[in-house]
Amino acid sequence: MEKPTPTHCQRHPDAVAGWSCDNCQALLCPDCVATRRSLSTEYLSCGLCQGRAMPRVVHRSRTPLAQRLRKAWRYPFNQTGMAVLIGLSFLLTVCRWAAEATFLLLKFLPMVIGLGIFWGAFFHIVRTTARGEHEMDTPDYSEVFSDCVVPAMRGLVGTSLLWVPGLLYLRYVRRWDVSKPMDDLLSKPAFYVTGGLPQLDWSQVVWDPVLWLIVLAGALYLPMVLLLSAAGKSVWTMLNPLAVLGAARRLGRDFLLTLGALAVLAVALVVGQLVATGLLRLELPLFSRWAAELVTCIAPFLMAHVLGLLLYSRGDELGYGAPSDYLEPVLGATRPRVEAPALRVAPAAPAEPAPEASASLTETLSALTQAVGAQDSGKALALYAGLSEPRFLKQVEPAHHLFVGQAAVAQGQYPLAVKALETAADVAPDGPEASRALVLLARVYGERLKEPERAASIYRYVVHRYPNTDASRFASRHLSPTS
Repeated sequence: MEKPTPTHCQRHPDAVAGWSCDNCQALLCPDCVATRRSLSTEYLSCGLCQGRAMPRVVHRSRTPLAQRLRKAWRYPFNQTGMAVLIGLSFLLTVCRWAAEATFLLLKFLPMVIGLGIFWGAFFHIVRTTARGEHEMDTPDYSEVFSDCVVPAMRGLVGTSLLWVPGLLYLRYVRRWDVSKPMDDLLSKPAFYVTGGLPQLDWSQVVWDPVLWLIVLAGALYLPMVLLLSAAGKSVWTMLNPLAVLGAARRLGRDFLLTLGALAVLAVALVVGQLVATGLLRLELPLFSRWAAELVTCIAPFLMAHVLGLLLYSRGDELGYGAPSDYLEPVLGATRPRVEAPALRVAPAAPAEPAPEASASLTETLSALTQAVGAQDSGKALALYAGLSEPRFLKQVEPAHHLFVGQAAVAQGQYPLAVKALETAADVAPDGPEASRALVLLARVYGERLKEPERAASIYRYVVHRYPNTDASRFASRHLSPTS
């Protein structure tokens, strides 16, 4: 797909063109495009020839990453973000307390759950930011293995690059002997009940410059590893230096800019740890632990947001999503500013229906209700097809629209299915049938009518209009990861 630079409107030379007509090829500004609507379907038309107006797009990276990073610090500091932070920090507090209070052999379970909650939230923030979300939302922990265990394993594998090379250096190059502290720990009976860590003498190695170079190299290497992990790459790719360095080279200056932002947040993380230590010393029941966990969560989740911004802007360089996902309208969220001109003279308002017509409509609606109740799809489709006027359709129950839409899909009557499913969502947008109807409508467009762009548009609407529902989760799975 093309990545055009902004050009100007054919009729208004001083205005940037945000659309082009696929009929007359004219470049159009917001004053030359009209919005039209048919039930729940919206489309744009050219103000010159009434042809279809298509948005002109540019690559997301046209907006400098530095400009996006300037507002990154605001991410968790809003009503939604703070609510999510408070909830996650409470869960992490419970897991940390359970890991400290239980016996040695039982510590594994709360530790894994806590790591799963943290890394699940971390990778969730990266991915939702990469989809263009501007506010933190609650991660989905509906499946223990995929939503907790897998993120925990990926997080541990990624962060092991910070400490494993250093420990190997100390053990096999510096010959750092830790056998005595380990023997002392294992000789204490209490260790086998409560667990614990050996008391190591770090003064022997803490000033070793080689050790600090290894740690620094791991810190520079880690962000790209976590980014590849969030993008769904394999563990082998995460640990492959050629793949990691190649990805960093492709991102170039933006990756260096991201490293700078993460360095600032690393300082904030240290400050947060110091504040958390002070809160723990207050020894207020539950509150001290909870507040300390909350303070230490802010910097890591901001780091995830920063990585997500890089993935949002340049993820196509990492093979994340389709290349077309990284093209956005030249004018952003700017909408047409003119009303759609009438295509024909509006007909006079219809007269009140004759008593015979009203009685016929009542009989038709009653028969349709009976057909739906009896699961008679053939009769229901025949009766529904006769209700051609929107004012008649509005008198049909939403559940009946949904039934007709499902029956029409099963029998291959896709235009009738689209009509019924759109109407089901229009007549009761807040009802339980609306989200189900829209999901089925998206499937009809995507799988039967071969209009993937229209299907994706409906899926995105479902995700935003009906969050935390089965329909929203289904729609999310059928969207490109960057949509």
